[in-house]
Amino acid sequence: MKILVTGAAGFIGSHLSDRLLEDGHDVTGIDNFAPYYSRSTKLRNIRNAIQNGLRFHKLDLCDTALRGICHRVEVVFHCAAQPGISTTTPFLDYVQNNVIATQRLVEHFIGSDHLRLFVNIGTSSIYGANAVGPESSVPQPTSCYGVTKLAAEQLVLAAFREQHLPACSLRLFSVYGPR
Repeated sequence: MKILVTGAAGFIGSHLSDRLLEDGHDVTGIDNFAPYYSRSTKLRNIRNAIQNGLRFHKLDLCDTALRGICHRVEVVFHCAAQPGISTTTPFLDYVQNNVIATQRLVEHFIGSDHLRLFVNIGTSSIYGANAVGPESSVPQPTSCYGVTKLAAEQLVLAAFREQHLPACSLRLFSVYGPR
């Protein structure tokens, strides 16, 4: 299967890319190398995947044409985001990397003849300070990160509802492990 992983040099994206390649999929990864994490860390994250066949592109979803890179993609795992709950990260970085990047990616895939599934990687931060209730809890984000990730999730789900984009969003909690 032809799969696109955004944020492929990040923690989740790199592990996902490794696994998809191990399972025999044709994987393309993209990442903008935003400075929240060091470039050397991100390069270490994707080294194994590149050696195992990942076609990697350093690009920004906000300002790059996606047509050639996303040609005939069947599944998208949208892991790219401005991470963290930080008082030093400018709000515009969250908007660009979480909202605008997601909208551009969604717009690219609406009406695709090849896309089977668009998986948005969301976050428990949309629930707010006490993310301990059921999934049906009303989102009450308390950070720029949570607010913009909720907006990104809703962009994906709006495209699902209105444009029939085959999509879902996963709200991950405290992902950890090697690297």
